[in-house]
Amino acid sequence: MKGIVIAGAMLAAAVAWPAFAHHSRSNFDLDSTVEIEGVVTEFSWQNPHAFVVIEGKKDGGETRAWTFELNSTPVLKRFGWTPDTLKTGDRVLARGNPDRDANRRFLYANLFVRDGQDIWAWGGPQLTQAPAPPSPEIAAAHSTDFAGVWRIQFQGDLLGRNRPDNVLVNTLPVTAKGQAQVDAFDPDQNPEWDCAPMTFPQILGYPYPFEITRPDPDTLVIKYEVNELVRTVHLGEKTHSASVASTPLGHSIGRIEGNELVIETARFAHVRWGNGVGVDSSEQKSTVERYALAPDGKSLTLAFTMTDPEYLAKSVTVDQRYNLNAGYKLQEYLCDPATSRRHLHAGED
Repeated sequence: MKGIVIAGAMLAAAVAWPAFAHHSRSNFDLDSTVEIEGVVTEFSWQNPHAFVVIEGKKDGGETRAWTFELNSTPVLKRFGWTPDTLKTGDRVLARGNPDRDANRRFLYANLFVRDGQDIWAWGGPQLTQAPAPPSPEIAAAHSTDFAGVWRIQFQGDLLGRNRPDNVLVNTLPVTAKGQAQVDAFDPDQNPEWDCAPMTFPQILGYPYPFEITRPDPDTLVIKYEVNELVRTVHLGEKTHSASVASTPLGHSIGRIEGNELVIETARFAHVRWGNGVGVDSSEQKSTVERYALAPDGKSLTLAFTMTDPEYLAKSVTVDQRYNLNAGYKLQEYLCDPATSRRHLHAGED
């Protein structure tokens, strides 16, 4: 998957980053479907994506091994899946979107039919029917102090149909050092495919929820479902102590100003592609998050600013919106390194 580089010359201060998961689905022809009838030989319940391998036939042809990529386990759970939904030896009819490379037996899973039962992995009634109305307790739920579970408000191309992983469209205002990295962009070096430590702004745009809790008046904790990352925001501190160790998520201090939660973060460690796809972040990086709580307590608006003089020629700002996901409990999600790069070569001989 060696890449095509489109190096943007934009010096815009406002940058939009897409809400996307581990990688896009642009390698699949999402307008076409293929059916494989056969026997399940593997069901891998792992993150960032589950996989199913079927020994079966396409259109009555030769029996071959076909690999189906599914979504992450939290997404599958919302479709009713468990680690035991499919078992080795199950005879199924599987439907999916084929890889654009006709030489790969690799599909994005839509549906498995077993013993006449439809088991949807993506699409189907879950995406075409209106959700059931929430219970009165959940409908009335709201936040008064930023506490709660929050989920990003999706915009645009959720599956990444128009966002190929091997194409870089850089809108970051980079320095010469940052531009050198843009020019050397190699999609196979994506640190996410190694389950590398994550930082901002990536985790702010993921389609997985996060939970804010207030264990005491001077502390705010943010736990993200993706990779079960945890941040502590010190509301009682005014500065970043020099004795604090640098980490990928940095050291956060905060304050509440009316309906706004302001978080200032510094003491970042160097993170590969930490400022955005293809561009690292340095220990000079600092960020400011301003979360505005809506009057009804059901949504948050984020204004995010990022500065890194080593790689960015000027500050970058991003806006995002999150909705209260009352009643939802964060699910287990840990990235498995052996699974993380599987999509690069799945279905090849």
